[in-house]
Amino acid sequence: MAHQSTEQDAPLLNHMPLAGVDDEFIISYKHGVTGDQRREHQAALHNIVTQKPGFSGIGETWDMGGFQGYHVHMDPADLTYIDRNLVANIEPNGVVTACTTEEEVLAGKAMINQAPSTWGLGRISHHNKGYHNYIYNESAGSGVKIYVLDTGILTTHNEFGGRASWGHNFIPNSPDTDENGHGTHCAGTAIGATYGVSKKAFAIAVKVLNKNGSGYWSQVISGINWAYNNAGINRNKAVISMSLGGKFSQVVNDAVASATSGGMTVSVSAGNKNANVSGYSPASEESAVTVAAINSHDHKASFSNWGAGVDVFAAGVHVTSAWIGSDSATKTISGTSMSCPHVSGLAAYYIRLYNLSGKAVKGMIISSATTGLVINTNGSPNRIAYNNSGA
Repeated sequence: MAHQSTEQDAPLLNHMPLAGVDDEFIISYKHGVTGDQRREHQAALHNIVTQKPGFSGIGETWDMGGFQGYHVHMDPADLTYIDRNLVANIEPNGVVTACTTEEEVLAGKAMINQAPSTWGLGRISHHNKGYHNYIYNESAGSGVKIYVLDTGILTTHNEFGGRASWGHNFIPNSPDTDENGHGTHCAGTAIGATYGVSKKAFAIAVKVLNKNGSGYWSQVISGINWAYNNAGINRNKAVISMSLGGKFSQVVNDAVASATSGGMTVSVSAGNKNANVSGYSPASEESAVTVAAINSHDHKASFSNWGAGVDVFAAGVHVTSAWIGSDSATKTISGTSMSCPHVSGLAAYYIRLYNLSGKAVKGMIISSATTGLVINTNGSPNRIAYNNSGA
């Protein structure tokens, strides 16, 4: 346990670029490490690092498919005690934030025409811009669960009609509700009766961001791990929605990849830095559906990240949805955070409509997209999410 290891076995990645806490780390194991090896490693490390006052040692542990790891609070000087023969990556516990911006800029089923609708719903159900009605199949994502990893959800909001429920809270000393509004807004766009893409789907609140809309990668990974295990045998018919992001983290990307390998569809926001998604997580994870933002004129939003890692664009400027404060509250905001749940809802919609699962869901989102209409893609694939309404 206390042996000194070679650096090439488990590199300490991005120590300076990640703006995190300098005495907390997220650790992932190499493939093939057994449960007994993990438990022995964690127990030995915990005993060593907690001998120093003020360090709490091993925190959350994660186990989903091909991804296992843990979060640890320890003196950085003790990193040499980590068994690098077992560990794949060691990273500082970086900061993650909600991707909003202060810039306010079917077969055999009946089709329903909601009029009026938000411009974002109009955009996802028409090949061309400018529509304010939403055309969708009546199946509407019925029964599909969307795990919303965010600030929580005001589950009593009228938009949800009992289809939103509380899952788990990874923010210490915070109530089981949304104190920010961001998570409620995203859930409304995914499943809301008025503002949602999949009006019969269910949203599960997984709180990984605090009342200020920020958190740590360890909390996000814990949320992914919880959703993966909660979905169980139905995970190939479930969606994870993450309207959040931070600087690149291989550990976070590996956690997302494990969820998708296990059958889940993961929709993520591209980010709001007007930069290449390759530098950000989870936007840079290839197996996720990475969603960039357009405005109502089909221009790439000025704030939206871009690049070859983008999968589709969706509405992200001046998007109205549910909010906190009352069960009828609404708010209009902008960000790739707003684009992401349009596609999370679309994933649930396609799962139900076409009985899709796993990787086929992402494939359908890409193959059905409207192409060639986004202005200033900046190297991103020119695709706008579309629900195959025929309009």
